[in-house]
Amino acid sequence: MGSIAIVGVGHEAGAALGEATSERLRRASRVVVPSAQGTVARVLADEGIDAVTLSEIGLAPDMPVEQIIESLVSLAREGDVAFATSGYPFFKEGLLTGLLVRSRGTVNMYPTLSPLQVILMAFDIDLTADLDIIDVDSLRPDIEQRDSHLIVTGLRNRACARQTAERLSTVYPSDHAAVVAEALPGGGFALSMHTVADVADAFVGEDAAVYVAPTHVHPPGGFNELVRLIAVLRGPDGCPWDRAQSHMSLRRHMLEEAYEAVAAIESGDANDLADELGDVLLQVVLHAQIAADDDRFTIDDVIAGISEKIHRRHPHVFGDATAETPDDVHEHWDAIKRDEKSHPGLLGDVPRALPALVRAQKISRRVVGVGFEWETLEDVWEKFHEEIDELKATEPGSPEAADEIGDLLFTLVNIARKQGIDAEEALRGTCDKFSARWRVMEADAAKRGEKMASLGIDELERMWQEAKDGEP
Repeated sequence: MGSIAIVGVGHEAGAALGEATSERLRRASRVVVPSAQGTVARVLADEGIDAVTLSEIGLAPDMPVEQIIESLVSLAREGDVAFATSGYPFFKEGLLTGLLVRSRGTVNMYPTLSPLQVILMAFDIDLTADLDIIDVDSLRPDIEQRDSHLIVTGLRNRACARQTAERLSTVYPSDHAAVVAEALPGGGFALSMHTVADVADAFVGEDAAVYVAPTHVHPPGGFNELVRLIAVLRGPDGCPWDRAQSHMSLRRHMLEEAYEAVAAIESGDANDLADELGDVLLQVVLHAQIAADDDRFTIDDVIAGISEKIHRRHPHVFGDATAETPDDVHEHWDAIKRDEKSHPGLLGDVPRALPALVRAQKISRRVVGVGFEWETLEDVWEKFHEEIDELKATEPGSPEAADEIGDLLFTLVNIARKQGIDAEEALRGTCDKFSARWRVMEADAAKRGEKMASLGIDELERMWQEAKDGEP
């Protein structure tokens, strides 16, 4: 892996390169500039330094910074790379931090006057936090927990680095990120990513500084950072498991994560829910990246599609329609979905993979939307008893019996729907209730030194009733 350098070229008409900056550019296997016009391209041409533009490596100047990072890292696999940009050497917000994480090494910066200047100018500083600049000799052993950006200056040898690491480790987690900026021979600075603990082992010359972000500040990028991380996992230097996945191989994980999120909702644990929603979001972004790798669609297409759909299906919010009740909203929703779907038939997009009760509810609601409905709840009860009689008339365990049980369950789903009850939730509630009573019975039997399998039906019925009576 080659090195990566960010090189600043001044805006002034007479801008020229310093000796160290020029030497670094000439040493690079590839020099990249934003465009073929402007100060940067002119200065490099005057110096006889060949360069390629962003467009020549397949990037537009307004390309998201994550894609520029990945392109520079990819070029660095073939040798040293320099990115020359106008003004102070950082091109876009997040470029430097992204390169430090992805390059797994150091990033050099030219030209600079001091490590403090590098850090202040090049890093994205969260303005909601304060900035403290402390000389290493003034860094007390009892520094307080830091909620500010901290820059420790004046590091001049390994002893200073060890002292700094020891004192930082008393208040920061050992794996908290720290960036060391150290002077390069002849000019420029090298920045390298470390943890607070391994700052002690960092090479430190005569003029260096350490930057430590506030403990409460989250990693930069938010959602875009998540998208970038997944792209890295799927990339050439990423994770073999992630690179091997497909939409089909991940379908089970999508179901599992969705069910775990529902369980977290029911538990009422906010932290657990936040964690499980993150797992669901990971699945969404991973599927989008797989599609992007195949040039089918991107996460931006996913977001644009759902945003447009939300606007279209809420004309009572974003248009002139009126919906006073949730039932009115459902009516609008179903009508809009019928009009927008290109598949054949009303039920063509009800997934077969849904749990059977959920699928039955969806089918029933769809057909009710076009008028196929019992007039009263009593009519559904009449149909339910008819289905019971038909089931009784079949041979137990036969295919005909299975078919009639399906009819009976489908009718029962409609009884629930008619009463505004979610059949899936009702059955899940009963399963939970049954499981809780059975656990009480098992505990009772264990206290008496008995096994459930050895108890007769009369005793089990008695224990069941006691468990039921003991419920709050």
